[in-house]
Amino acid sequence: MNNRKRQVIVASQKLFVEKGFQNTSIQDILDESHISKGTFYNYFSSKNECLIAILAKGREEADVRKHEMLIGQDPKDKDLLAKQIAVLMQVNRDQNLIPIFESIFHSGDPELKKVMMRFHLNELNWLSMRIVDVYGEASKPHCYDAAILTFGMIQHMVHLWKITREDAIDTVQVVKYAINQLDAILPAQIEKGEYFLGCDLAKYLHQNFKHKHVTKEYLTEQLGGFSKGLIEDNLQAGKEYTTCLIKALQEENIPFYIIEAIVLPFNSSFKSTIHAAEAQEISNLLWLFLRQNNSLDTLNSN
Repeated sequence: MNNRKRQVIVASQKLFVEKGFQNTSIQDILDESHISKGTFYNYFSSKNECLIAILAKGREEADVRKHEMLIGQDPKDKDLLAKQIAVLMQVNRDQNLIPIFESIFHSGDPELKKVMMRFHLNELNWLSMRIVDVYGEASKPHCYDAAILTFGMIQHMVHLWKITREDAIDTVQVVKYAINQLDAILPAQIEKGEYFLGCDLAKYLHQNFKHKHVTKEYLTEQLGGFSKGLIEDNLQAGKEYTTCLIKALQEENIPFYIIEAIVLPFNSSFKSTIHAAEAQEISNLLWLFLRQNNSLDTLNSN
């Protein structure tokens, strides 16, 4: 994604928060972004698509953070899982996305609601896999139900906290509380062989959600273009990480362990720079590439 498009996304997000999605016109976005209508439509086919890009950016940041948390850690650690789950809540708060979610809820727009459901189902799928990491293979037939119950508990506790309390909620603590309830729920489900939506939901996700396939050629192209834009003298570390990633991807037998070790410092080296958003986007693609090649599963089990 080019920097101009990112600027439009940032300007649009500001307007959606301040004025509400429904009350923000495309002309408002053009004025705030200082672009022409033709440029806007070159990036987005509609205001809805612009909003979807904003939400996707938040999910992308959350995904990168969740992957980075796993580096060198025990995937069975429940406290780690709680922190990962809390990440999305924290990103929504930090990026001021909650007012936008509320605008979508009240808009009644079927396209946007469908997108929100897709995001939600992707989170359910991720949590289901992590539950199997934590509770073992015996939990696999029950992991989707467990994920639904966990998110349900978190959502209602946070909602009622806001109604009944004035102090800020500790998101990690409420997530830990919900996960702890699985210690009683999951063994009982496993013992009884009981599940409700599990198998049907797994089948639905498999049939309806095709995840983006990331190739080494595509990553090499993205990193090559990224590298050409790095002209600042104070980015030497970032330049070296970028070069190292390109070389690793060009090898016949890709050293996945090197890529896995470099993604975090690569992303971190561009924090608070004009390249931060693109570095994060590439980092997310690298994590997807590693996951598709099963390297993360292998590395985390060693």
